[in-house]
Amino acid sequence: MRISIKSCALISAFVILLGSVSVVFPASQTVQAAVNQKLLSGNAVGSELFPADAPAIATGASYTWLSEGTHATDPGLLASDESASPDMSDGGNGPDENASNSTGSVVGAAVYGTLIYDLKSVYKVSSVTVWADTNNQSDMDQFEVYASYDGLTYNRVGIQENTNAQDSGFAPVSLAIKPIVNAQYIKVIMHKDPNKQVMRLGEVAVYGDALEPMAILSNNYLRASGTYNTTKPKIATGASYTWLTENPFITDGDLIKFDNDGSKNDTVGGQPDLIDGSSTESDAASTTNSIWGSKGKFGAVVFNLNDVYQIGKIDVWTLASGGNKFMDGYEVLVSTDGVNYTSLSYTTNTSSRTANVFVNTSSYGVPGQFAKYVKIIMHNANNSEILTVGEIAIWGWKLYDASLPKQATPDQVEFTAKLKNYSTMYLDWSSYNSVVNNVNKYGVYVETSSFTSTLGLTPKFTAEAKSIEQLGKYLSYFALKPETTYYVAVTPFQTTGVERRDVQTLKVTTPSVLGGDTVGDIFAINDAPYGGGNYMHHGETEDLFLMTKLRLLRDLGGINKNRWWDHSNAMKTLYGKSGLNFHYFYHGPSYVEADNNGGAYTFSTYNEPDLANRNPASVAAQLKINHDSLKAISSKSLLVEPALAGLDRLDPTKGLNWLDDFYNSDGQNGALVKTYFDVMDVHPYVKYEYPAVPGLDQGTPEKLLDTLKQLKDTMVSHGDGDKPIVITELGWSTYTGGSYLKKVDRATQRNYLARAYMHAIANGIRTMHWYDFADDGTETNNLEHNLGLIDWNGKPKESYYGYYTLIRVLKDANYVGVVPGIANPYYGYQFWDENKNRYITSLWDASWQTTSTATRTATIETTEPGVTIVGIDGSYKYVAAVSGVVSVPLTGAPLFIYSQANVTVNSIN
Repeated sequence: MRISIKSCALISAFVILLGSVSVVFPASQTVQAAVNQKLLSGNAVGSELFPADAPAIATGASYTWLSEGTHATDPGLLASDESASPDMSDGGNGPDENASNSTGSVVGAAVYGTLIYDLKSVYKVSSVTVWADTNNQSDMDQFEVYASYDGLTYNRVGIQENTNAQDSGFAPVSLAIKPIVNAQYIKVIMHKDPNKQVMRLGEVAVYGDALEPMAILSNNYLRASGTYNTTKPKIATGASYTWLTENPFITDGDLIKFDNDGSKNDTVGGQPDLIDGSSTESDAASTTNSIWGSKGKFGAVVFNLNDVYQIGKIDVWTLASGGNKFMDGYEVLVSTDGVNYTSLSYTTNTSSRTANVFVNTSSYGVPGQFAKYVKIIMHNANNSEILTVGEIAIWGWKLYDASLPKQATPDQVEFTAKLKNYSTMYLDWSSYNSVVNNVNKYGVYVETSSFTSTLGLTPKFTAEAKSIEQLGKYLSYFALKPETTYYVAVTPFQTTGVERRDVQTLKVTTPSVLGGDTVGDIFAINDAPYGGGNYMHHGETEDLFLMTKLRLLRDLGGINKNRWWDHSNAMKTLYGKSGLNFHYFYHGPSYVEADNNGGAYTFSTYNEPDLANRNPASVAAQLKINHDSLKAISSKSLLVEPALAGLDRLDPTKGLNWLDDFYNSDGQNGALVKTYFDVMDVHPYVKYEYPAVPGLDQGTPEKLLDTLKQLKDTMVSHGDGDKPIVITELGWSTYTGGSYLKKVDRATQRNYLARAYMHAIANGIRTMHWYDFADDGTETNNLEHNLGLIDWNGKPKESYYGYYTLIRVLKDANYVGVVPGIANPYYGYQFWDENKNRYITSLWDASWQTTSTATRTATIETTEPGVTIVGIDGSYKYVAAVSGVVSVPLTGAPLFIYSQANVTVNSIN
């Protein structure tokens, strides 16, 4: 049953509620005015490249070549560098081999040189220059720059192409980092031109200036002595905080109850517990506690800093006592408008559980990621009875001085742009000094040709005075077209209404419809806004339920696409503002242009035609008609077919047997049929009747490894093996039945979701839509009523939190491969995240069923002092290595091991 779309007036309410979605993705470029610079990277002054009077700060900086990850340094560069006089900072340039180094000779291959500068302290970093040889045999194609405070969490702050002419020798290539970032660690990834034999590098230099010390931003009371005393620098922000009381992270009521309960509660006259200046917490009046039995529960708090700042460091003081009072870690998210949050990282509490004191679990911000609002989600350990929180202190720096005289002509707007996917772009100009520039409105221009003035152009979006976008200086813009280059500018309007029209544009090129660079492109959902055939309507609260769904979808922070059948412009806008576009059913050419404008470029004709007993030849004929019709309107749009109901050969008329008949209907083994659609679409549900994987329970997602192989073999047999594959439905139901799918409990549904996504990633699946987001009803024995990540009332299930964790862990990662040395029933995959500068190794025991099942232990070899482990259940753990080995218990719930160096599984016992 299809339910009619509500009034478009609902959009206004959602725009106010949702604003624009903030998700961490690599920055494309930035725009900013020039600044004075000093050499920070310790390059030899009085040398060939740097004269004796060159402005420089004696930072004591040094660099190391990164030999891990997807951009590991070529061995030739490592071998040709000199440890006594490092080539990249000796002040000398090529062609002398004593002043340069070179990669090995490989034509047509991706080769990198990745170095990390440690500036030994935090500085303002304004530019990076690389000297690289350009001739008929050697060239650097481009370089990327990442910045970090702690050497663990990075943010890409720029990329620069090498535009030097052929035979220009060891010439400089410079990147201006815009806006300027504060950082201690600078990672530079230099890409060899794949058409050249080698990449020869002469020098790398980092420029910037000194920076004042971090100051307290969170309005903590400064006591006469102690950690937070009157000698500490503090900015009078007037900051305050509130506890979160709605899903998905509801603070335990006692944490709120015992916080800030009058003058008796802090020993200094009524300051809220989290900012009363007490870090020793010797008096219970300076702390707040959850209720006994709060295992695995949350304490979530949002600080309002009242202006935008660069976050430097965060202190979180909690009690570690007796083993049953322990916060195992927390997540930090930041926002400029209080609506759209970006996750910075997870931080694990590495203290002893039995320290019997308050311990500080510190974390750091991300350079170039600014914040007015800081959300901290603390997780009580799964076996901890009480979460006891003392002080939280947020440190950082001012971005601008609002007390300066107002300018008659406003500065150009400096901004960053980050692509979520091919259709959604996030613009952030929150470091712009709107007060001094007397600006209260902004124009956003997005064009396909470069421009230097906005005269004659119409803004694609206007951030009006007092709008969410104007106040937050942040915009989620949709919908862009795939594989298209855009030129973007943000212009200031002064309160007089006058716009500064001269601009420096930012160039952004979108990826293909099926994805960009990271495995996070796979994350998608099925969510019919107003329900489907088995749906129980919410009556008068239906719109409220839709608002709840959109907020929870947005909070997942990485869902790219939703699958639906109705072409409503209202829904395109609502979901687009939450960062999602649509995969639609194809209903003819009249819808295509509007759908493209709403970000939709994938379409399907059928849903499970084999299950519906549709004739394969008739389906093929219709697909040819639809494909020709679709491509005539939009060459970039993709026809995604046929959405098979299963990948088995149990029934001669269904599944892969139906697919054979479909290909063979042209009489040429599929030579024609394969041209009738662009992407293979399947619904590989692990059905009740499928035989189990040996040694595993029936219905586990490990069956996907066999069924997807059979699908690929079938496609190859018809000459269609190169076609990309998507999954538009897959899920497990928490129902009490068991006639079609195996029934699972909520924890198992969560585990299966994570395992299924990782199997799909390893098999090259481009997009996978989980079926579905919300339960369709409340009947416990109804399969369709229990497939959701949230229940019919909008309350998240364990699978919602599992998807949340999976997205946080893998969204920005690259797939490396299968973990070697393990076999069924043990599974694992390895990933590399350039932003985290770490490997992520997943492991689980697929034979594990319940807590009564024997738990296996993986013995893992590492060269690091210890590893951090994030569980799909939301847990955090630091495991110290003993003689280079850590022991990790395995269950059916995947865990993720973070390590800067590769780890090896020695055994599983």
